[in-house]
Amino acid sequence: MIRRTLIFLLASMLILLGACGLKNENANNSSAVSEPAKDSSQTSAEVSQVGEHSGELKVHFLDVGQGDSIFIELPDGKCMLIDASEREFACGIISAIDCLGYNKIDYLVATHPHSDHIGGMQRVVENFEIGEIYMPEAISDTKTFISLLETIESKGLSINVAKSGVNIPLGNGAAAKFVAPVSIVDDLNNCSAVLHLGFGNRSFLFMGDAEIPEEDTITDNIDCDVLKVGHHGSKTSSGEAFLNKATPEIAVISCGEGNEYGHPHDVALMRLKYAGVKEFYRTDLSGTVTVATDGEKLTVSEGLTPSGYKWVLNISTKKLHTATCKSAIDMKEENKAYSKRGLDELQALGYTLCGSCDPEE
Repeated sequence: MIRRTLIFLLASMLILLGACGLKNENANNSSAVSEPAKDSSQTSAEVSQVGEHSGELKVHFLDVGQGDSIFIELPDGKCMLIDASEREFACGIISAIDCLGYNKIDYLVATHPHSDHIGGMQRVVENFEIGEIYMPEAISDTKTFISLLETIESKGLSINVAKSGVNIPLGNGAAAKFVAPVSIVDDLNNCSAVLHLGFGNRSFLFMGDAEIPEEDTITDNIDCDVLKVGHHGSKTSSGEAFLNKATPEIAVISCGEGNEYGHPHDVALMRLKYAGVKEFYRTDLSGTVTVATDGEKLTVSEGLTPSGYKWVLNISTKKLHTATCKSAIDMKEENKAYSKRGLDELQALGYTLCGSCDPEE
């Protein structure tokens, strides 16, 4: 009881700081989806700034096993990360973001405190400059959640409350709004931060692990073109009433190959099909799924391999090696991340240079 009280006080302190404004500041197999079939007046007008947009939005649904992690390249050059799967997938997430050319995560969203969504987030926070953090007012007494809060606090960061009605300020015609949670309940899945992202005439809906009870609380406009299916395609999510309001054309399911839960469930897939979903993508079958849009056309690609990196990082020992260093070659995969950042920047994050391979710019 004392332990849980301390966690609640720490979480409340961090969230209060955020609420008060005390903050620190290449894929393969591409396929194009048809031009918008929906009338632009139906595209979530209060979220998406129809017609006033420029650039390109890319959403990478990362292949992170039985978990969630979505990396978003915003049209103004900034980026967002929603969730970070289990701890064992942190290196893959770090490598993907780094090799896409980012050294800062401008917006970090933790949908809820389950380890398959926040397990790798501590390491992500340790390895990048972080801008704004958004989390719902849902807490857990797990070591994973406590360590994440401690790391956030140690970097002098604060937390913004993710709840229905909260907007994330974006640019170039992109806009994001949390449409849930409406309230905090005992079931952490149903406290998931649900985010609607619009760009031009296109929109995305990221459901976390929201199940039908939370879906039923959402009153905002959730019309979308691309749906990150809730709870890895479980039959407890993607209810008929919700799908009739969302009307997605593309569904992306993040799940692990041969997972013990049987995700995605046939019942959920059938509901999605009956709701009019035209294309289904699963990370267990396709690997990382990338959906890109200029605000009009949608293009879907499958597969993403880190490339262009110069260094191999051991995120456990904080050692930095060249790619040909024997220590890098022999390194355990769960500790190995790839980077194209400068040595000075990586050393500022606490990495020390390997004495054997002697890395140089």
